Amino acid sequence: MQRVLVAVLVAAALQTAQPLAQTANPAPAAAAAAPVTLDAVAKALGASKGLTTVQFTAQGSNNAYGQAWRPDQPWPAFKIYKYTATLDYATPGLRIDLERTNPDATPVRGGGGLPLLAPQVQGQALSGKVAWNLAPPPASGGAPAVTPAPAAVANRQLLLWTLTPQGVIKAAMANNATIAARVISFKIGDTPVKATVGAGNLITSVRASGDAAVLGDTVTETTFSNYEEYRGVKFPMHIVQKQGGFPILDLTVSSVRPQANVTIDVPSTIQAAAAPPPAAVRVDTQKVADGIYYLTGGSHHSVAVEFKDYVVLVEAPQTDERAVAVFEAVKKAIPGKPIRFVVNSHNHFDHLGGVRAAMAEGYTIVTQASNKLYYEKIAAMPHTIAPDRLSKAAKKPVVEGVLDKRVFTDDTQTLELYRLSTDHCDTMLVAYLPKAKLLVEADMWNPPAANAPPPVAVNPVTVQLVEGIKKLNLDVQQIAGLHGRLATVQELRTAAGL
Repeated sequence: MQRVLVAVLVAAALQTAQPLAQTANPAPAAAAAAPVTLDAVAKALGASKGLTTVQFTAQGSNNAYGQAWRPDQPWPAFKIYKYTATLDYATPGLRIDLERTNPDATPVRGGGGLPLLAPQVQGQALSGKVAWNLAPPPASGGAPAVTPAPAAVANRQLLLWTLTPQGVIKAAMANNATIAARVISFKIGDTPVKATVGAGNLITSVRASGDAAVLGDTVTETTFSNYEEYRGVKFPMHIVQKQGGFPILDLTVSSVRPQANVTIDVPSTIQAAAAPPPAAVRVDTQKVADGIYYLTGGSHHSVAVEFKDYVVLVEAPQTDERAVAVFEAVKKAIPGKPIRFVVNSHNHFDHLGGVRAAMAEGYTIVTQASNKLYYEKIAAMPHTIAPDRLSKAAKKPVVEGVLDKRVFTDDTQTLELYRLSTDHCDTMLVAYLPKAKLLVEADMWNPPAANAPPPVAVNPVTVQLVEGIKKLNLDVQQIAGLHGRLATVQELRTAAGL
């Protein structure tokens, strides 16, 4: 828990000339500091019931959570050159429009879409319990494209009430908050929230505790500083949000519009779209070659490799649910042979999210050597908010580190693992199957649909993949992307501009 400093007023010292006999009856102490109340904080912030909307603009950076170039490094940053947040506390709803590009520092390292091949425009919106995303209008003109985002509702509701101190105090007043030692405690839905009150009854930080697939019990902390007053509302000119201990948003505010005359209307196409029922995790199994199975059906894929007495699975991505569905698909495709090893391509959380489920099954995790200590640390992290399979299994994980090369082989199959460091990730492993001349890779090239338009520019990481294959002297004919589809090596070379 965050340590909180409590200000205490001390009685004024007696004048030294005062007779000693009078010290038993000192001058009255200054009045004790008034206790913190929700009303006092709301008044200090200008967050009365009449304040229903706030809009602010800013510049700064946001970060790709869980996409660090190396384990235990900060999440890589995008440069935001335009950010507008509209917060409607009455509906409630929000809309965030941002424009971002690559950071100034080079080389641009890490995942989450970096490096951007062109400046990126994003829009995120919420109204009540409906969330949607906005994309820029087509070059030919027209309205922005909108798509439903039902999975984002809970996160955006939390963001609405924690992105500004005005939202924090309004949520506290609506959710039976308690106060102790200048800390306001309450819940937003099932999420515990604690806000710290500083000088002048201004909120200095807010912490929300939730569950994350890899890190387990995770705190999202937002700090507010450099307050200025706008039409009776005191607003922080610097907002920093951290998740998992690293920044995910850093904004320098340039303007604030209290009681902005802005409405957030749900687009008619979104209103008409019924929320789909939760879908079962789908895994499609395709036999690529003898003993080699491509497991798709979602955004993240896996590859199972059959040996004489066991199976090696390349990648357990995303979540416990996805990983377990993949394990079951492997058992159906290759009955009677146990999964013994699960190869993890790299340390990005979307590819690491099912590793704890693999640990719970007793599978040996094979990853690049630099990840080993970090993965053992992940295995020990508490998951008390939403216990996962490993926290219930209480098994000691086995993690094997690969320095530069590791070979699995018997008289039926050979699988070679190689480290291939690129600007996307320093701890990347690729898998090569020499009999099938097949390379399994993640993120360095995501083979698009065959009829997809060409990218606006060549991704330098794709070029680094081609150079890496050449340096390793691998006779690759096919690529099994852990995103995308099966593709030929010539398609890869074309994508690299070669």
